[in-house]
Amino acid sequence: MIKIYNITMKTPFGIQQGRITFIIKDESLTGSLEGMGSKSNFNNGKINGNSFEFSGQIRNLIASIQYTAKGTLNNDMLSAAVNTKYGVFSVTGKLVSQS
Repeated sequence: MIKIYNITMKTPFGIQQGRITFIIKDESLTGSLEGMGSKSNFNNGKINGNSFEFSGQIRNLIASIQYTAKGTLNNDMLSAAVNTKYGVFSVTGKLVSQS
């Protein structure tokens, strides 16, 4: 199953718009995170019921940011906390596509 969410991230760099693509197979989660001027893939994520977690690295012209994300899916909505060395980013999102 593929789910795509438009997201809003509250970061120390201001409000950032982006997109998360989840590729779900049983309890395995992979996909991509687009935001802050870049797109990065993530692997080895997990999804259990409505809860998910994954980690990765965002690279843009200014920095490379390691992150760990944990959150929940509730109907068409996503909410998550993304832990980085710059603090915790609050993320909310809305489902825009599912297949």
